[in-house]
Amino acid sequence: MKKDKGFELSYHNLSYRRKFIRTIWLIPFGVVVGIVITYINIIVSLFYWLLFIILGVKQVKYNYTMWKKETNK
Repeated sequence: MKKDKGFELSYHNLSYRRKFIRTIWLIPFGVVVGIVITYINIIVSLFYWLLFIILGVKQVKYNYTMWKKETNK
């Protein structure tokens, strides 16, 4: 059974609603990491931002749609 309440360290044991919430909460940390990488190396920064945006949007969209499918059962 997927956990929907309380603290859970493992991402894979969470429900899709909780995965969606955790993904949204981690976006600011990803932005901070991106800013730090930008000051260190511009080329690496470009790859980071591309991956961060593409994979982040895909993950948020997937978790949201699966959460809604799970609640419509």
